[in-house]
Amino acid sequence: MRRPDAGFSLIEIAIAAGVFVVLALGAFEAVRLLAQGVPQLRARSSAYASLERLGAQLRAEARSASAIWTSSLSAGTAADGCVQLDFYGGDAAGPAFWSYRAFPNHAASGAVPGDALFRAAGTAPIAACDAAHPGDVALRGLRAAPQLAAIPPQQLAAHQDPYLAVADSPFLAATIPATAPVALGVAGPSGTPVAGGNATIELRLDTAAASRVVDLVAGTFPGSFTAVLHYTCTERCDVGHDDGTAKTLTTCAIGWQTAWSQRVTWNDFSSNPDGSLSAPSGWFIAGTFVFTYSGTRADGGTDTLVRTAAATNWDAARDYGTSPPDRNAPDGSLAGSFAPWDVRSEPGAAWYADFLPYVASGERAALAAEKQRCDAVAAQGTAGGFYANG
Repeated sequence: MRRPDAGFSLIEIAIAAGVFVVLALGAFEAVRLLAQGVPQLRARSSAYASLERLGAQLRAEARSASAIWTSSLSAGTAADGCVQLDFYGGDAAGPAFWSYRAFPNHAASGAVPGDALFRAAGTAPIAACDAAHPGDVALRGLRAAPQLAAIPPQQLAAHQDPYLAVADSPFLAATIPATAPVALGVAGPSGTPVAGGNATIELRLDTAAASRVVDLVAGTFPGSFTAVLHYTCTERCDVGHDDGTAKTLTTCAIGWQTAWSQRVTWNDFSSNPDGSLSAPSGWFIAGTFVFTYSGTRADGGTDTLVRTAAATNWDAARDYGTSPPDRNAPDGSLAGSFAPWDVRSEPGAAWYADFLPYVASGERAALAAEKQRCDAVAAQGTAGGFYANG
């Protein structure tokens, strides 16, 4: 029998040491394999995060876009063939175009890598598949060309998720009224008008790390309702234009063009202190007031608009054959009485002020309205810029 105070035998120690070495080697290998996989995990996490950021960016840009369309659905086999997704938006600063595109037929190591998704932007349409202007890299590591599909609204209920093969929009009704795309007044890359509508653009991206499907709908697209806007015009937009072009009117000048004038005297003489006689006299005058509106266009050129208003102090229905006609104005008043001055050489504004009280009643309202418009245009033009459309 072993004695109670006996220690471990050499064999027991050797077995224990062997077990420890095996466990230590196993643990070391596990740690080594784990450390070896850290860069891959980091790369995968970074690629996953890049996809998430790009998806969020695409959705945000879609909300600010007026139209989303596809210039190129398939890259084909051409060297510079591409897949291109286009956006359009506009505000007070003017139109904005931007595109996402990939050139899968390029080498991954080329100047325009074939595994990258590029974003190009500008104030003019982005030409389809223009490799000379690739833009900035939005995503690297594509395993295949992005897949694009346009889904009309009435087909959304039947559309399936490309991964799960189930209904993509389970809460949509079986039929959805289609809203016709609305032309937005700008031309696209091919010269055809850009139209905004509520079709869905589906974009699928596949990388070594993950895959994403993003459904994009223009955030400011025309809907199936009509909004009626009423604008209140100032005189500067109410002044009217000689054509349909935009005008910037900031000044107005008044001129006078005489058509005819005739001096008349009356036989109700009066005695002068020296014993001579004086006969009252005045003028019957007809002509045209000329209102010249002008302003400077954005390109530095001059816009000019000329409007006229006829004016005469001869009222044939009352004055013809009367000896003498009533001479009360100003402005006691019978418009049409003869003017007591020959003031045809006065500046236009001064002549207007002198002559208006004598203008025939049928012409006075239109002349006064044009003068008010002229004064308002000048006042508003001095106060600040106003862009009036014709």
